[in-house]
Amino acid sequence: MDQLVELNNETEETVYHFQEGPEGTVIEIDDFSLWYGDKQALFNNRIDIQKGLVTALIGPSGCGKSTLLRSLNRMNDLIEGLRTGGRICLNSQNIFDKNIDVISLRKRMGMVFQKPNPFPMSIAENVTYPLKVDGVRDKNVLAETVERTLKGAALWDEVKDRLKENALGLSGGQQQRLCIARAIAAEPDVLLMDEPCSALDPLATIKIEDLINELRGKFTIVIVTHNMQQAARVSDNTAFMYLGKIIEYGKTQTVFTKPGSQKTQDYVTGRFG
Repeated sequence: MDQLVELNNETEETVYHFQEGPEGTVIEIDDFSLWYGDKQALFNNRIDIQKGLVTALIGPSGCGKSTLLRSLNRMNDLIEGLRTGGRICLNSQNIFDKNIDVISLRKRMGMVFQKPNPFPMSIAENVTYPLKVDGVRDKNVLAETVERTLKGAALWDEVKDRLKENALGLSGGQQQRLCIARAIAAEPDVLLMDEPCSALDPLATIKIEDLINELRGKFTIVIVTHNMQQAARVSDNTAFMYLGKIIEYGKTQTVFTKPGSQKTQDYVTGRFG
């Protein structure tokens, strides 16, 4: 979880120049704020996340990146004393409406965490777990899902002869790709990634980045990363956050080469963070 920070008294309008996707907006974040008890962690954030594109959230430690990401599937609801203001809409429906089924929402928002977290079961059972929870028992459907999603996660060729082996025997990079396969098995609307490469070595990181590029267009991806070079490599749009607020949201190349905010300029040039 992001550390809590106090927002200073400066007011700065967010700079917007994001790249609109061909299929429009899938997530609308509108004037969204969040408090942990008396401490405010997010301040009046507003962005539209485009369907089929990769959106990166960057910024210094404690700026609210992971807090905002975990708000998208309401994982922060588990924290005592949490309250929110504003709206987050998935396909035009406010995810904080009283009639929203949070479990169903989380199925529509696949999540990949910092550290690989495969279940202590076989590789195949990891992939089919979300389907079995929904009552799918057809062996042909399950087998097809295993092959399709492992191929989609660029893991099939490495594990096709080991599907019954315990997933915990895989390398860290393989485990993370398995977790991505598990997340996409249920065909979510959005794939959320919270620093998915932070626990991996450089070679495994390259494979995850290649995978993100392969999944572009098939899924809407929102990735939190502390690595600006990674954001530049994999994302279409980038949101720079500072002290709980989105300062700039734009086409990634523009954010890194011609930012519209001085704070963004200072961060991407290494003057702080």
